Amino acid sequence: MAARKNANMTQKQAQAASGVNQSSISKIERGDTVRSANMLALARAYGADPHWLDSGDGPPPWDPAYIAHARYLLNEPTGPYRVSHIPPVSPAFNPNTPGTVPVITWEDAGHWGVRPASQQSKPERWIPCIAHHSLDTYALRMRGNSMTANNGQLKSYPPGSLVFVDTRLKTPEDGQRIIARIDETSEVTCKVFKHEDGKRWLLPLNPRHDPIRDAFTVLGTVIGKWEDED
Repeated sequence: MAARKNANMTQKQAQAASGVNQSSISKIERGDTVRSANMLALARAYGADPHWLDSGDGPPPWDPAYIAHARYLLNEPTGPYRVSHIPPVSPAFNPNTPGTVPVITWEDAGHWGVRPASQQSKPERWIPCIAHHSLDTYALRMRGNSMTANNGQLKSYPPGSLVFVDTRLKTPEDGQRIIARIDETSEVTCKVFKHEDGKRWLLPLNPRHDPIRDAFTVLGTVIGKWEDED
């Protein structure tokens, strides 16, 4: 019934669209019919996954992940092989899919774990993270060039690359990359954590940027990154 209502159809309209008798549709919706051969026809009429309609497993047709996938397949020709003439969309994952993390904004990173869930912004998307990580891990898209190292010298974090940040790792070792919040300005930044002779400071990889020696709070440690090929 939920799939039919999502398609904005009455049972009579569903009958016209699928060829399945209204009485059979009514029985399916009441649960009187199990694994009906009519499920495929109804799934096509409702724009739903037949497996979901039959078993309830997988994303429903109103789920954002299913909608994105459906749009990707919309204009592909039928047949044993599918040939796409448009670039594929980014992989879509349901929120909290095992092994994935949310891509969040820098502003949200400054309040991660502090704001109630109702005040958190919706992530840009969820992406896989193959590094071992806690459930309190997110991804950030790098901005600016303070962490862009000279070619061939150090691991670099150019603008647009994604870094994976585990917020349970708040006691980094000297030389680790971290996400920090400057206490005085509340600015959130990614830098190299330095701790020598009892002093802590933040070091950029780009020599054109100055070290930050103001007081700061460690928000998390970078555990990996993703960078597109040129």
